[in-house]
Amino acid sequence: MTEQAQPFDLATEALFIGGLYSNPILFVEYESLIKSKYDFYDHDTKFLYDSFEIFYKTFSQEVTESKITMFMQQDNDRFKRYKEIGGWKTIERQIELSDTGDIQNYFNIVKKYSLIREFERKGFPVHKLINNKHFPKMKPEDIVNFMSYNISNISTVIGGGNSAVVLGNNATKKIKDWSVTPDMGHEFPFPSWTNLFRGWRTKKLILDGMLSNEGKSRKIARIAAFMSLFKKTPVLILANEMDEDEFFAMLLSAVMNNEEFGFNYNIPERNILLGTYDNEDQYNKAIEVGQYIEKNTKVYFLEMNTYSDEDLKREIKKYSLLGVKYAFYDTLKGFKTDAWDTLKQTATMLKDIGKELDIGVYGSFQLSDEAANLDIQDFTSGVIANSKQMKHICDHMLLGRRIPKGKYGKYNIQNEWGVIPLDPNKVYYGNKVEKNRGGQKEIINLFEVNLDLNTWKEVGFLIMAE
Repeated sequence: MTEQAQPFDLATEALFIGGLYSNPILFVEYESLIKSKYDFYDHDTKFLYDSFEIFYKTFSQEVTESKITMFMQQDNDRFKRYKEIGGWKTIERQIELSDTGDIQNYFNIVKKYSLIREFERKGFPVHKLINNKHFPKMKPEDIVNFMSYNISNISTVIGGGNSAVVLGNNATKKIKDWSVTPDMGHEFPFPSWTNLFRGWRTKKLILDGMLSNEGKSRKIARIAAFMSLFKKTPVLILANEMDEDEFFAMLLSAVMNNEEFGFNYNIPERNILLGTYDNEDQYNKAIEVGQYIEKNTKVYFLEMNTYSDEDLKREIKKYSLLGVKYAFYDTLKGFKTDAWDTLKQTATMLKDIGKELDIGVYGSFQLSDEAANLDIQDFTSGVIANSKQMKHICDHMLLGRRIPKGKYGKYNIQNEWGVIPLDPNKVYYGNKVEKNRGGQKEIINLFEVNLDLNTWKEVGFLIMAE
């Protein structure tokens, strides 16, 4: 009599776990797909996966015997279980047997059996399918197709689709909830942005375009400093044009010269980089700011030497696991190509990953050289250097430039105190709100800017002079 096949594969579960411990970055790829409650039949394997998840998110992203043992010892029950299943020797044996190059196959097998067990729990006959001669070659989607007529009855993280909702069936509750907790996102250092966009809400993609060499990265450093150091919110900066020292210098000048951090020392970034302080007191102030940053920073910075969509997605996922809720990408550009549609694809990926991970994403991009010849009120998505179709994907789009001093007389500043002319002794930048899913658009937000101090002071809205 032929022995009946079982709805699990313990060996492959162990190999998958061994792959994660062998190459922890793989966890980033599979974390959102694995649900240990369903996917691991073996209790010891489930324990090792659950422990690894906590270890990676809260303790370290490097796996060594000493780090794993130290982590396990932090909880008495966890350490007792760890010793019961053989401790590090068990993990080491799984690492040795696993081939990380084959981990996608391990994943498919684990998921396939997980799906089979879910069908079985719902009372469907699965043994005929398990004993089918083609079963070893089947993938999870083949299982779903095989039982497609029953799939609507399966409530599982593995293969189910989305169900429509009755829109408005909880209208009263939502209205009451919004009256207590308004649908506002994270505060910006610029009050008008907070008001116009209803803050930076998670799942929202902001695209900010400027001309070349006009301060795209400095503005990001200014916003990141405010969110991280002042508001204590972890942020991620991915950069493909600036290195760590360059971005840190911009962050440092932002903290040093903006009053919400408590300093406002008026020390130019150039002085810091060259070490040419006016006096010893100015040097001591710089050291004071450095100590403040060391104590308070929550900025993760990564220079992207390769910046394909897959590279970006992997890094954003990785740092979202470490608590990051807002990510900056500076600058959107085609990877190994100048094809216009690659920017649209990257913007689409950024929007999708923001929705998947419930994080906010901010991307800077470059305007075309022809935009330098246009007045800012004439800016449209047509001045985007590569792909104006990015506008259709994002939630908020800003198009900005330095206002030429020769054109100051064409404009006025409108703010809460009235209408005033532009000051010829100051430098102004305009941000045209090209798209806004949070409220008003087609207005031009005006900043008084000093790039060497990295100060961006909102002064009102730019309007045409009569």
